[in-house]
Parts: sequence; structure tokens; C-alpha cells
Amino acid sequence: MISALEKLLQAVTAAAMLLNKAYEKRAALECIVLQANLIDGVLRVGLILKQQLDTGSCAIDDLLLMQSDDDRAISERDIYRRALVAAVIDQPLFDDLSSAYGVRNRCIHRYLLSTTTYDDAIELVYRLDKLLRRVNAAVELLEEAQVQRGRGITVKGSAIGKDFLAMFAAQKEHPRNLK
Repeated sequence: MISALEKLLQAVTAAAMLLNKAYEKRAALECIVLQANLIDGVLRVGLILKQQLDTGSCAIDDLLLMQSDDDRAISERDIYRRALVAAVIDQPLFDDLSSAYGVRNRCIHRYLLSTTTYDDAIELVYRLDKLLRRVNAAVELLEEAQVQRGRGITVKGSAIGKDFLAMFAAQKEHPRNLK
């Protein structure tokens, strides 16, 4: 059976591949949704890695990885706050994520009801791309720390090929086609 962490990593991989397709289509609103999902997912992984570094264990908090319909949702803003408190991200990145969150909500939830234009959405895509890169860099530092200290689930190994990633993501993106 596949673990909750593997499911999240499949979803992150699939979302990254879908984001590339959305970039190619120049579909700004689709990009915004996927970028927000990726930032949230990468920060969740970062919280797990940081907890492992702090405790010296390989424990994984499944509450960060899965939410059934009956579970209390852990919002993006809550993930941002937790990442700040745990020192996964710094205050400037937290502030920038929080600011972009408000613009994202206008673009996605109030596009028809606000003065937001498609040009605003395009501008946000560029802004979220920079934020996603900063979040990825912060989590990469945690991965490097785990490898250096020999603590946690991150280990040094050979690079993963694009074909493997496509197959891995397909399990999330097209599960019915794999049966």
C-alpha cells in the first residue's frame, strides 16, 4: 500500500507537470491554482523535514499529508504560519506569501465580482513563480541538512529521470488509465 507521503509526492509531481502544461497554454488562472497547490504541498513536506531534523527521527505527521472529507482542513494560511513558526521559511517569505494569497483569492474566487483583470492574473503568475522558487529553495536547504546530518527521510542517491517522474505523476493524474 502506498504511504500518505508517497501520495503527496505523487500529487506534487503531477501538479508540477500540469503547471508546465498550463504555462504552455498561457492559462493564467489554471497556473495560479496549481502554483498555490504546489506552494502548499512543498511547505507541508518542509514541515515534515524540519520536524525530523528537530527530533532526530523519521516520524511523519500524516495529518499534514492527508485530509479526508471529515477532517478539519489545514488551510494554506495555517501552513504558512506553521512554516514560519518552525523556521521552514523566514518572515519576508511569509509576508510575501500572505500578500499573494489575498491577490490569489481575488483572482480565483472573486474574478467576476471585482476589478481584477486577466492582466492582474498574469502578473500574479510571475509573482507566484518567484515565491514557489523561494519555497523550493527553503525546503532544499532542509533536504541538504538531513543528508548532512544523516537524520530524517532524505538520503543522497542517484538523480531521478524524467520518465520515472512522468510514471510517478501518472498515478495521481490518470489513476483510471493504470488499471
